[in-house]
Amino acid sequence: MKKITLLLLSFFCLSVLPCKADNLYENILETDALIAKESLPDAEDARNQAKELLKTRSQNLRKQNFPTLRQRTSKINTEDTYRYQAAPFGLVWGASVTDTKNQGVELQSIEEKDYVNSFNAKHLPKPIAEFDRINLTFGENNELWRIIAYGQLNEDDSSCSVGLRQYKIYASLLAKKYGKAQEYYTPAMITVETTDSRGKPTTEQKAAAIGNPEFCSQLEAGSAVLYSTFENAEVGAALALNVDGSGKSYIVIDYKNLRILRAKENQTLEAL
Repeated sequence: MKKITLLLLSFFCLSVLPCKADNLYENILETDALIAKESLPDAEDARNQAKELLKTRSQNLRKQNFPTLRQRTSKINTEDTYRYQAAPFGLVWGASVTDTKNQGVELQSIEEKDYVNSFNAKHLPKPIAEFDRINLTFGENNELWRIIAYGQLNEDDSSCSVGLRQYKIYASLLAKKYGKAQEYYTPAMITVETTDSRGKPTTEQKAAAIGNPEFCSQLEAGSAVLYSTFENAEVGAALALNVDGSGKSYIVIDYKNLRILRAKENQTLEAL
């Protein structure tokens, strides 16, 4: 079973994630900065791309009637349209389960504590070879707000050099797309032999560096944790490097649509 361990920062307050694979991201993405009200310069382009994605249908589906979908996409200038924006893997933020299936995506229902209406997704419009498992969460309102992608397992050395290289590549890409990158590293503490001021042999505890000779086993045991967060006004993402019980490394990216989350929060506030 894949093991994911990650230090949770007190200033993030999103939700409690359901399992070891999700505990990496508990409380990572929701901060005042992540739900800032400023819009991106290319937000209009993103809305238009998403609108086109929602309109795309295979030939056999074009004959069907989708009045609700057409009503939604026709409101591209209303305050709700931020939901219908292009999402990772060719998906659409805010799309319903039916909308997503109509893109040709195969969805299999899965159980995730605290994540209502979740599915494993296959046959994505824009798959990425390095990721072999993608889970989607639509929530009680039946709108896509969370995507979590699990990377393929890597045969790695004790320093996790393969996994680290992949982690750095995706950290750079996510920083370019979403910005505001922040890396968090909790080092394992190792015992180092040294001498005191009188030249007497002694030992001391020292923080192990990223990529040290025992890095993979430290990540596997949870004594070391490495992840980064990224965010803009629309989306928050968290990238982590992890190691499973057999010593194989893999990355995980957890995306959340922050505007949909803020809308849900506002609905709750209005009801109180």
